[in-house]
Amino acid sequence: MIDSRIDAFMCVHSRDIEYLLEASLRSYQQHFPDKGNLTMVTDNPAALRAFLDAKGLVPGAAVTGDNDWLSASELELPGWFRQQIIKLRAFEFCRTEHFCNLGADTLLLRPIGTTDLIDRRDPVLYYSSHRLPDLHYRFEKKRLRNVAKILGVEPARSFRYVDFINDFFCFKREWLIALNDYITSKYGSKPYVELLKGLSASKDQTRFGEWTLYSVFLLDVMHLSPTMRDARGAYLTQIHSRLGLTLSRLDSKIVHLVQKSFDPNVIRQKLVKVNPGAAQIIGATAWANAGARPR
Repeated sequence: MIDSRIDAFMCVHSRDIEYLLEASLRSYQQHFPDKGNLTMVTDNPAALRAFLDAKGLVPGAAVTGDNDWLSASELELPGWFRQQIIKLRAFEFCRTEHFCNLGADTLLLRPIGTTDLIDRRDPVLYYSSHRLPDLHYRFEKKRLRNVAKILGVEPARSFRYVDFINDFFCFKREWLIALNDYITSKYGSKPYVELLKGLSASKDQTRFGEWTLYSVFLLDVMHLSPTMRDARGAYLTQIHSRLGLTLSRLDSKIVHLVQKSFDPNVIRQKLVKVNPGAAQIIGATAWANAGARPR
C-alpha cells in the first residue's frame, strides 16, 4: 500500500525570509492535509530557524543549508541555479515515494489533495496551456529546446505542452533518481557544474530549467505516459505583474506571486470575494501590515 503522506520541501533564499514566506507556510499548513515531513533548504539556516520560531511556523520542519546538499563547486554557481540543483537532488532528503516542491512565493489557496497530485499511482504532470504564442510561451519554448539538447533528444512529445512551470511541483522518487543517473552518465560526476558554469542567472534563464528537464526526461527519454493536466485556470495562477494581479480573480487552488512587491491588501481584498478562508491567511501575517514594498 502506498503511503498517503507526501513530503514537501522549500528552497528559501535569505532575502525571502519575510512576510510572503510566512503566508506561504501558513497556506501549506492549512491546505495540504496529506502532508508528510517538510524540509527547508536555505543559504542562511540560522536566520530561517529564528524566523520560523518567532512566528510559530511548521515546528517540525527540518532546516538545512545549501552546503548540506551542494558540492563546493556547485556552491560557486549563481543562487538561481543552486536552487534548481537542490530540487533535482530532493530524493536525498525527502523520504516518501512522491514529494512536492513548494515555492517560497507560492500560496495554496484551497485544499490540495492526493487526487490533485497523484493518478494511477504516479504524479500528475502539469503544464500550462497558452491561447496565443505570447512572450512567456516563446520563452518556455526556447528553454524546452535547450533542455532537450542537454538530454540529447528531440522534444517530440514534450513539445505538445511546452510550459511545465509549476510552483507546487510533485516528483516521483524513482523517476528523479533515474534522471540523476542519466545526467551523470552523460556529463560525469559533476554534471551541473559542467552544464551551468559561466552562465548568468539573469541572462541565461532559457538555458536550463529543473521542471522542464524532469518533464522532458519523462516524456522523451523514458517515454513514460503520466497523466497530463492543464494547470491554467482553476488549478494554478501565475501573477507576473500588477496588471496581471488586477485582471486575476485569484480563484485558483494555487497562486504563484512572481513579483515580491505586490500589495498584500489588494490580494486580500480580492480573496475576500472568492475565498474568505485564504483571505484570513493573508490577514494573519505581518505582510498585511507592511503593505507593498519595493524589491
